[in-house]
Amino acid sequence: MQRSILNVKSARTYAFASFGKKLFGKRSFDKISVVNIPASAIALAAVFCAAALAQDAATQSSQPQFPDTDALISRVSSHQKDVEGLIKQYTFTDKTTIYTLDKSGAVRNQHNDIYYITPTPYEVFTLHISHDGKPLSQQNIEHQQKEIEHKLQNYERKAQKNPDAKPRDALLFADIILKSKFEPLKWEEIDGAPSVVYAFAPKSQPLRHGTAADKIASDMKGKMWINPDAAEVVRMEFTSVSSVGLDFLVKVKSFRGVVDQRKVNNEVWLPSRQDFVAQGRQIVAGFRIRQVSEFSDYLKATTDVFQQIHAPSPPAGDAPKAQE
Repeated sequence: MQRSILNVKSARTYAFASFGKKLFGKRSFDKISVVNIPASAIALAAVFCAAALAQDAATQSSQPQFPDTDALISRVSSHQKDVEGLIKQYTFTDKTTIYTLDKSGAVRNQHNDIYYITPTPYEVFTLHISHDGKPLSQQNIEHQQKEIEHKLQNYERKAQKNPDAKPRDALLFADIILKSKFEPLKWEEIDGAPSVVYAFAPKSQPLRHGTAADKIASDMKGKMWINPDAAEVVRMEFTSVSSVGLDFLVKVKSFRGVVDQRKVNNEVWLPSRQDFVAQGRQIVAGFRIRQVSEFSDYLKATTDVFQQIHAPSPPAGDAPKAQE
């Protein structure tokens, strides 16, 4: 359950009055004693203040203008259709750590797993190869392979009826972009490339019906770093707006996280790291979990869905990464 929830692919504002109460306690401002300040100190402070304001104004004027928001977001959304096709061309390694948290957020226990991931037009196939640093048995892996082969055969028989099928449970940036409104905040460099940081929020009330991916995509707010030249999402920080019922048994009370992407083989931006935290309830039992996933070893997919096992390459996590 934990993996299925997190794989369906924030700031508080305090009033100045509240901050003042925390800083000064119950003292009222009119009872604070007045301190005599030399005129020379006041003059010096004024000079520094003027210099600071001038520097701030110069910094703002040197910042490039934001690109047209609607036009750029439209480009990004349209570009995601091409990205979706390219994503299916890559296999990769997923090294995931899942932390079970207590009410205070402290780690109760954790487990590490390594998976080989192979996207197909029908489903993103996952082959589990390692748990807590120990390779799974050959018998276990062969059993998984047979299950995947059986599913693949069934999908291929049905392919003609649904040629435009999207990988199941795939939550793409396009889903979030289409359901969000954007506001530019600032320019920021990531790995030497300029990106525009946008605040985003749902255009309308979150969906209460539909697929889990649709409901989550309509329920997110946060920040998105977009490279305007590439029309690509470089980074996203998000949090859920409200609780989301994934099905009759699972309800996610809160869901937040970070997704980082990097350019692979000079053609497509793919995830390099994801960090999600979810809190909710399954049937009657509550859960608080954090999932950190690191993605590496991107390889061009072949007709062999098990190419990562069959290829003579180093162990998972140690293989050379695709050129970035």
